[in-house]
Amino acid sequence: MTVVAFDPNAFAAEFAAFALVDSSITEGWFALAELFVNNTDASIVTNIAMRTKLLYLVTAHIGFLLTRAAGGNGANAGAVGQMLSAGEGTVNASFAQVQSKNAAYWAQSQYGLMYWQLALPFRTARYVPACRVYR
Repeated sequence: MTVVAFDPNAFAAEFAAFALVDSSITEGWFALAELFVNNTDASIVTNIAMRTKLLYLVTAHIGFLLTRAAGGNGANAGAVGQMLSAGEGTVNASFAQVQSKNAAYWAQSQYGLMYWQLALPFRTARYVPACRVYR
């Protein structure tokens, strides 16, 4: 079976922002990433090096989303989506609702947006001609 095995040390080396995160946590993020990118022999991404990059980018995106609250007092923990506007006087902000099927979900982090761009060839429709029957 040709699958990508998660290597916490390689992930931490490639994504230094998560180098201090416990490997059991990053392994959990990778398990979530496998829900986005098929990591089986049936995957459309047959190049293992490319699939590793895609899975690691999704892992980093998930890590970014899940650790945002840890960066301060936790006030942004409930903020999901891209910020559309912000105020200062009475402190207000509005966020766009996002879905994982479109670029807005992935544009919440540099990792996600890079994944979205790199995965383009795998999101494009493929033409498969009908079988020809010769008699």
